[in-house]
Amino acid sequence: MLRKCVWLCVVGLVLIVLDSCYKGHGLSPTIDVGETSGIRGRITFTGTWPDTTREVRVAVLRNYPQGITDPDSLLAFVFQNLVTFSDTIPQFVEHYDYQLALEPGIYAWVLVAWFPDIPLYLFGVKELGAYYRIPDQREFPTPVSVVAGMVTEGIDIEADFANLNREEPFFRVRGGRWDD
Repeated sequence: MLRKCVWLCVVGLVLIVLDSCYKGHGLSPTIDVGETSGIRGRITFTGTWPDTTREVRVAVLRNYPQGITDPDSLLAFVFQNLVTFSDTIPQFVEHYDYQLALEPGIYAWVLVAWFPDIPLYLFGVKELGAYYRIPDQREFPTPVSVVAGMVTEGIDIEADFANLNREEPFFRVRGGRWDD
């Protein structure tokens, strides 16, 4: 029990420090296609926004944590693979059009992350949805390719507040104990 408490405190401090130091691109109302690379899409929210919502953001990671179930390994994975967080998405909207400036490359996981309004909120983060090119085939999120000087469009995400009821952490582990 003590080990778990210490681990939670360390994780919280590290995440808070990283979040406060982050100098990412955030959401941009316009992207000049000739000069900037990035992604653009629409988030469609289903379900009821809970009153316990601190914030909702788009997150982009280089890789997907396939098969990781250990909290320490998951934390290390997120720190190594997080590329950017968007600015906070306005609450209680049904749709939200977003744009993120990104360096050219391939990004394995573009997701909508929900943060609860509780102390140590980073421990309650959940995935509301992720980008799937073919929504009916959701074994793993669809990787997104960003080309220099171009904006990859149609990175649409269905964000479902019913996902907050899942027991697992902020993503669905495949090949581990949380298969669905």
